[in-house]
Amino acid sequence: MEFKQLSYDLKELDETKGVVIAYANTYNFKDSDGDISAFGSFEKTVSENFKRIRVLKDHNPTMMIGVPLAIDTKDSYGLLTTSKFNLNKSLGKDMFTDVKLMHESGLNAELSIGYKVMQRDVKDKSIIKEYKLMEYSFLSSWGANQLSTVQDIKSIKSHYGLIELIQKSYDLDYSDERLRQIETLLKALDNKPLDDDTPEDEPLYLETLKSFTNSLILK
Repeated sequence: MEFKQLSYDLKELDETKGVVIAYANTYNFKDSDGDISAFGSFEKTVSENFKRIRVLKDHNPTMMIGVPLAIDTKDSYGLLTTSKFNLNKSLGKDMFTDVKLMHESGLNAELSIGYKVMQRDVKDKSIIKEYKLMEYSFLSSWGANQLSTVQDIKSIKSHYGLIELIQKSYDLDYSDERLRQIETLLKALDNKPLDDDTPEDEPLYLETLKSFTNSLILK
């Protein structure tokens, strides 16, 4: 199974129902792998295999966060998915809240498909004419990606609004476990003065923040 990632703003989010409408792939656009998904390339797999398509977190088959309510293969832009998150499960609730936080903060949602290529165009091998879609995933690597360029606590406090984003997340409807993680992290950072240059403490605080952002992936 292969994966393709798409960074795209959500089309719609219904907080009361835990429903997210978003594109999982685009048509007639050369992606980072050099592939072009042809219009209609998902039609066969969705019509024949819809009940077996899963909504996962980070392509992890043990982390099902919801179910697809609808997959529109005829949208002119791309593969339009309507997903219902399981808000009765901490994993689904926290991932939905992560998506909501990103959306409200002006960040793109990160979606990715798990697939096999069934048919390519005979004349142009870069064009995929038919996919077999096994699953699509909402990705949670945004925090780790932003953190990858951070070298010290001072830069964390001014880096891409990351601290503001984490502070905002504390007021959202996360599970109790996630809220405890956020609270611990904010306390650690608040207790670290900007003019404190004690180098031996830096790795501990950086590791605390990395642990939180990586928990979005590993949980």
